[in-house]
Amino acid sequence: MFNLNFKDKYRVVHINNELGNCVVGGAGTYMNEIYKYRPEDMGFVYVNFDDVYNDMHASDFMDQKDVLIMNINEINKLSTIDCDLLVVQFYEFAPYITEEFLRDKKMAYVIHSVPTPEPMPSWDPFGGNNDIRQKFEKLCCMADVLICVSQAEKDKLIKIYPQMKDKTTVVYNGMECQKKYKNSNYMTSRKKFGFIGRTDYRKGILECIKEFVNVDGELLIACPKNDSEYIEKLLIYIHAVGMEDKIRFVGWCTGERKEEFFKSIDALIIPSLYEPFGYVALEGMQYGVPLISSKNGGLGEILEGYKYTYDPYKNGELRSRIEEFINDDKEEVAKQQEILLKRIDEFTVTKMVNSYNELWDKILKEI
Repeated sequence: MFNLNFKDKYRVVHINNELGNCVVGGAGTYMNEIYKYRPEDMGFVYVNFDDVYNDMHASDFMDQKDVLIMNINEINKLSTIDCDLLVVQFYEFAPYITEEFLRDKKMAYVIHSVPTPEPMPSWDPFGGNNDIRQKFEKLCCMADVLICVSQAEKDKLIKIYPQMKDKTTVVYNGMECQKKYKNSNYMTSRKKFGFIGRTDYRKGILECIKEFVNVDGELLIACPKNDSEYIEKLLIYIHAVGMEDKIRFVGWCTGERKEEFFKSIDALIIPSLYEPFGYVALEGMQYGVPLISSKNGGLGEILEGYKYTYDPYKNGELRSRIEEFINDDKEEVAKQQEILLKRIDEFTVTKMVNSYNELWDKILKEI
């Protein structure tokens, strides 16, 4: 464990497993935005659930301030933290949050994703994953307030646990959006499409690749190798149908490489079977890139009023939206771009942080 200027007492402490350079997905993007705009009385505990022998460096954690870093085998030291409100971000913390630890604290649980398979099985929302269900339920029951990142995620939670309705609220995620430019590649080309994200079956990558059998265009896939079995499945399909010239893997893109990726494509495809929120849409929007996106989950709320959306469970709908984008006149695509640029203003980091600060004040006044 090491201490990056972590104080003895905080009003609010976030306990998480994604922060700084140690980021996996949307929850990490959220944590970094919250950290950048933190008040002086807010601290962060980062717990490494992965290989305890992996090196971590102070430079991994941005300002190197108000952060306590520990490995999973040191997590018993959580009991030494002094705060008024504990904000938990991940159901795997459930075994370590006890009633004794919370005796003089309030607790909030930010539900970045209700941990169910996709689609959610009718016979058991958790698909038989009883360990996950028990951990998730424990945190939901212990929390004074449950926070969902979209109305879709709240609806999903309440469908499973209607008794949680009264203590559940929605605070939309947000990000520091810098409208860098308005991508105009579509003026001369509508054949280069991109996907960026983790290699996870819920991201709908295979379903997207299958549509390109009948699409006049190429697909650039920017992804890490976090699921080698799924990548092998993708490669087997691509080879079987002879699409090696249409589907290109360009590796994981961050920093300048990510910016160059967004500049190089004519449209970003978001084929997710479901997204609790959908930070990837905001990323594409801030680069001014037209989107062709699933509307399931939070994506439908982000992209309200936008034309090029579809239901990922309806066969052929993605191909229809791609073809519609290809065939529409320039004025129509420009009109849709303007909708995206206006919608991004609804999901700024300022709105998110202000909503959370108001919520923390409300909770702590009830003590």
